[in-house]
Amino acid sequence: MSVNRLILAGYAVLLVIMLVGFTVLYGSVSSLRQDVVGVSRGLEEQGRLIEELRRQLSSQAEALRSLEGLRARIESLEASMRDVASASDLERLARELGRISAELKTLSSSLTSVNESLRSFVEELSSRVEELSGRVNALAEQILFPTTIVDGSGDKVTVLRKPSRIVSLAPSVTETLYFVGALDRLVGVDEWSNFPREVVEKRNRGELAIVGYWSPKVEVIVALKPDLVIGVASVPSHKALKNILSQYGIPVILLPDFKLSDVMDSVLIVGRATGNIVKAYETLSQLEIALRYAMLLASKVESKPRVAGVVWVKPLFVVGGGTWEHDILEIVGLNVYGDLSLWPQVSPESLLERAPDVIVMTSSHGAVKAEDLVNMLVGALGDAAYKIPAVGNGRIYVLVGSYEDSFVRPSPRTIVSVYVLLVALHPGLFNLSVNDIPVTLSEDTLDIAGILAKIAPDPVVAIVRSSLKG
Repeated sequence: MSVNRLILAGYAVLLVIMLVGFTVLYGSVSSLRQDVVGVSRGLEEQGRLIEELRRQLSSQAEALRSLEGLRARIESLEASMRDVASASDLERLARELGRISAELKTLSSSLTSVNESLRSFVEELSSRVEELSGRVNALAEQILFPTTIVDGSGDKVTVLRKPSRIVSLAPSVTETLYFVGALDRLVGVDEWSNFPREVVEKRNRGELAIVGYWSPKVEVIVALKPDLVIGVASVPSHKALKNILSQYGIPVILLPDFKLSDVMDSVLIVGRATGNIVKAYETLSQLEIALRYAMLLASKVESKPRVAGVVWVKPLFVVGGGTWEHDILEIVGLNVYGDLSLWPQVSPESLLERAPDVIVMTSSHGAVKAEDLVNMLVGALGDAAYKIPAVGNGRIYVLVGSYEDSFVRPSPRTIVSVYVLLVALHPGLFNLSVNDIPVTLSEDTLDIAGILAKIAPDPVVAIVRSSLKG
């Protein structure tokens, strides 16, 4: 073999050795790179876990501070119980207990990922609040009654003793009784009350007498031997009934029902009249939080739309000023008929002149649809009807079912309609678009509780859910 061939063979062997070495080295480097990537990912994951743990610990520390503060307030109330001497003392205790109860329920719903000791802490405090509430309610029976209440008609109504047999003349009254925890004393109800579901079930079983709404049945009511009848100030027949039942010694309270703030006042009136003042203040606290949050969201909107509320199509009746529905519309927009009073009848021409950007309609229990309004307007105005921005842009929304009930009834459930209209008129606040909003607004077409659960505080979600499910 020549020298050249030996040299070439040597180079070949050397090349093979180098290739093998490079392959091994590359494999080692690749393996090392993968190890590094794995370690890096592990560190990132560990970092995320540490950050999550830090958040949980921060949340736990904050919750613990809140609970310790609540415990101090409860202990202060327990000491105060020994010194209760008057109705004002009792009301002060009830107000604070109601707030604490609302805060505890909020904490309880949010403590889903914390340790068991915190949950036990909440349960312990809740038990003490429940025991204190029972004592306050027992004292209320002794101290509050007889009680004199100024009702929505401005009359002073005296309730001699804690009522055990109550008649409701309106759906909003029935719902308010539910929220203050006095529904179990209901013996008679109007024909329209359908919330909570147990009211319908009891009425169907004959366990609740039907006493009428527009035309209350005096004989039926008297036969029930109620020690309290509750109606609303806006219904003339309820005022007339008050005079009639006074001859039988039956007190009649008419709840204020003209402004959104009347809902809050009604909760306290019913709480005082039934002796359930702790529950009344708890409900009031939840409502105030939910309403403030709605107003905070609405304040983020640069320009509020002009809105018309239609409550009847033929003839055309709308929402005017001096109503709770007007107050709701003014939170989410600008009521174009706010200068008129109550629920005035208007002409189709006026709707063209006032040019609302959005029209919100009630469906009269599903009997009226958006096309009914459009057809009426086209029949009256011709093609000019489409010059109404809400009609031309297809922004007519119809409230159905519980969403309609919450808009037309001034009870704590009214808060649902506030958020339904916030979502419908300002979908961007909830990471939605106008195209995501259906024409018919109901629980089946728009999950308001689910939408709120993604962005709203727990107390807001809680009262909306309880207002829908009962």
